Amino acid sequence: MNLRAAVLMALPLVTSDVRAAGPAPTETFRDPAMVASRAGALDLTLSAVRAPVEVAGRRVIAQVYNGSYVPPTLRVRPGDVVRLRLVNGLDEATNLHMHGLAVSPLGTADNVFLHVAPGRAQDYEIHIPATHAPGLYWYHPHPHGRSDEQVRNGMSGALIVEGLLDPFPELRDLTEHVLLLKDAQVGGGQIVHRGIGDDAMRTVNGALNPTITLRPGETQLWRIGNVGADLYYLLTLDGHRFYEVARDGHRLVRLVPKQQLLLPPGAREEVLVQAAGPGTYVLRTAGFDTGPQGNHYSGAVLATVRVEGAAVPPLALPKRLLPVTDLRGQITGRRTIVFSESADGDTLFVDGRTFDPNRTDARVRLGAIEEWTVRNESGELHDFHIHQTPFQVTEVNRVRQPFEGYQDIVNVPVHGEVKVIVPFTDPVMVGRFVYHCHLLSHEDKGMMATIEVTP
Repeated sequence: MNLRAAVLMALPLVTSDVRAAGPAPTETFRDPAMVASRAGALDLTLSAVRAPVEVAGRRVIAQVYNGSYVPPTLRVRPGDVVRLRLVNGLDEATNLHMHGLAVSPLGTADNVFLHVAPGRAQDYEIHIPATHAPGLYWYHPHPHGRSDEQVRNGMSGALIVEGLLDPFPELRDLTEHVLLLKDAQVGGGQIVHRGIGDDAMRTVNGALNPTITLRPGETQLWRIGNVGADLYYLLTLDGHRFYEVARDGHRLVRLVPKQQLLLPPGAREEVLVQAAGPGTYVLRTAGFDTGPQGNHYSGAVLATVRVEGAAVPPLALPKRLLPVTDLRGQITGRRTIVFSESADGDTLFVDGRTFDPNRTDARVRLGAIEEWTVRNESGELHDFHIHQTPFQVTEVNRVRQPFEGYQDIVNVPVHGEVKVIVPFTDPVMVGRFVYHCHLLSHEDKGMMATIEVTP
């Protein structure tokens, strides 16, 4: 049984209220704008502003980067340096986090304790290790108490570390697309804050039901990121399977065929899609229920897929990718992390405490490989995320998971638990950072804790 199946068995989450017809296609699919590194460096200014933008064909006022609801995708190579100047044109503090990158948490690197006051600017310098895993990551603000609002407004974009398919000559030249899943609640000509999922428009790269075109038999690489604040996506594509290459930016040991993809908030999936015969197909997300203390929201059509034109011979897909180290025989210590919340859901806890940036909740020595049991004592789903390192999922509700690779987000079932192995072995991670629920409304209500890795 794989991870997604075990999670779904733990709770009857999926409902069948997908809107069958969906909105009519309004435009051709467009990838986000792109900024790539040159000569080993990527230099960019990101301005956080409140500005009019286009969301699902509507003009609305939102908090965004560089005046766009979908800011540029950053493309870098292992060994590059990223130099970003963040200019805060908002009336509240903000900052910048590189989600999933195994980089330093110190100084002006991926430091979520660094805040930029209104009207000020901050220069970030982030060194991507030469050994960094290639794949899809993302960037977003991480100021405690304001993360949910700022990401809900659209302050999130993709970051790609190149090289995912380089070891496979037959796959190197595939057409690829970046599909960023964002939800928006609009009222009075601006982004508003309602209950999670209430009247939310689901968009792909800011568009409502764009049309993606493939030729019969064609294989494409889709890099799919849930870069919204709080909603789950359970994806299906009519008449097709997804062939999972990487999860949360980490290449798996083999291609994993999937009929559906579950993306909790913050998760990414990189998949091969091999077009069927000519026709029109629908990419959709199912309705979802996050538990009796949580939220229920409807499904939606996300995109229309048209298969047309001259057919091409389908590629023979590799059965195996590259080896990945199974960490189960290397555990040096164990600990338990407990997610819980107050009866009214207004205050959320990690190990019975709300977040305090001045308190260090866990300490670990560099070189440790720890097994963490993450327990959910609440009546709604949470998804566990730790900064600076991926982890290996070994059990969901005591069901052993097949070894497929690493990830940095895992769903924690209602009144259930997961076991993960966290490697604190990369010297770049020395310093202080956080772990938390990646439903950002939960994080902002206290469900976050600090950890320090010492030499």
